[in-house]
Amino acid sequence: MSERKVLRLFPAPQQEQDLEGLYLADAIGPIDASGRAFVYTNFISSLDGRIAVENPRKGRRTAPPAITNPRDWRLFQELAARADALIVSAAFLRQIPDRQLQDKLPVERDPRFQDLHDWRKARDLPPQPALVVLSRSLDPNLAERCSLLERPVYFALGRKADLGNREAVETTGVRILIAGDGEHVEGKPLIDALGREGFRRIYSMAGPRVLHALLKDRVLHRIYLTHFHRLLGGQSFDTLLEGLALDPPAAFIPHTLYYDTLGSDGVGQFFASYDIR
Repeated sequence: MSERKVLRLFPAPQQEQDLEGLYLADAIGPIDASGRAFVYTNFISSLDGRIAVENPRKGRRTAPPAITNPRDWRLFQELAARADALIVSAAFLRQIPDRQLQDKLPVERDPRFQDLHDWRKARDLPPQPALVVLSRSLDPNLAERCSLLERPVYFALGRKADLGNREAVETTGVRILIAGDGEHVEGKPLIDALGREGFRRIYSMAGPRVLHALLKDRVLHRIYLTHFHRLLGGQSFDTLLEGLALDPPAAFIPHTLYYDTLGSDGVGQFFASYDIR
């Protein structure tokens, strides 16, 4: 199998497909005639379930270098290219240096991904998806940074969050969404609010707690999950989901499964996706 290909295992029949464009061609969109938003997320995980491990140099947990790879990153960018809006955390944005903020958010301004910008332009989509920042307070400094981005930016907060800097934040052009009655953003109010803004394809790039909120309120439709074929171990790590037990548990059915033999250093990976039942 050439380096440009992956092997489709599901749905049948098995066949080779191009890696580039794999998720551009996937069915991502409103789930019915009502036009309700389609909500999806994406993770890469080791075989023992690690999505983040302690990074001593950065002093926090980050995606494990032993499993991250350019081929998975390509598909991550494709999922962003499909989106009307990206959900991220305020903590995630604060970790990106000012000089990199414009270029590090997908869809990246890297020549490797020019075809994704062309794809959006050909479909009369905005140059970049909107950015939805989940926070527990209104940070004027972060809003000022975000105002320099060439895309619409929203801050989403719970009703009981610290709203003291509202005027200063709105002055930067950042829009504010109230999504939940407590201090934290809640899944259904968030997606309902984004739907009212006209967004129909919503991509959550946030972590395990946000995934829990989306699952708890049953507003998530699909998980794209890369299973990298390594075991990592270690004492300090994040797994896919964080929070109280889901009642009932979230059940999924396979949507697609691809085998990539060239993940990194001769180690392969599965590109899987699952739809919620």
